[in-house]
Amino acid sequence: MTNRKLRGYVKPTIFMISISIILLSLMVLGRNQKTSNGVDQTYVMNALIDTVTPVVNTETKEIIKPYINENVSINKAFYNKDATEEEQKNALIYYENTYLQNSGIIYAGNEEFDVVAVLDGTIIDVKEDEILNTVVYVAHENNITTIYYGLKDVNVKVNDQVTQGQVLGKSNTNKFCEDGYSLLFEVNNNGQVMNPEDFYVMNLNEIN
Repeated sequence: MTNRKLRGYVKPTIFMISISIILLSLMVLGRNQKTSNGVDQTYVMNALIDTVTPVVNTETKEIIKPYINENVSINKAFYNKDATEEEQKNALIYYENTYLQNSGIIYAGNEEFDVVAVLDGTIIDVKEDEILNTVVYVAHENNITTIYYGLKDVNVKVNDQVTQGQVLGKSNTNKFCEDGYSLLFEVNNNGQVMNPEDFYVMNLNEIN
């Protein structure tokens, strides 16, 4: 039988094809390989080398009012020194023959209503007062303190963590308001009172 010699380029071609098959097989095995604890190594590597920047949630929680009853309205507004004479007159509280400038807002309704926390916070004080009934102080971020005057049936105590919308107590009949059940709500920022109506529309992260 006549011996035939392979042409010179055949052997290198076969060699390259063989190498390619071996490498392809290793890649397939590597993609399916798992560690002893069952974690997909390929998945882990993809997570480690992923260069996509994660989305950061910059949404700011909206500040709510201290009640949820639709029948509650403003009885006495915040006293603003820059307001008109008529607006200032309507922001005065009359008690025992004395007119007092309102440092918050008095909300009132014909029926008893729940008083709720306007933001997440910590109860820092609960006081009983002959004129103001029960007063609840809640500390929030950025040196904000909200104060709820004239409550009854208070169900929180000092150092309690409260969430936005959580019921703190109920409105009450009060000496500072003659119209039904009421709440005097005050906002304190670094020792200074501010108009709650302005506070509701603020971005808490921008308050210094």
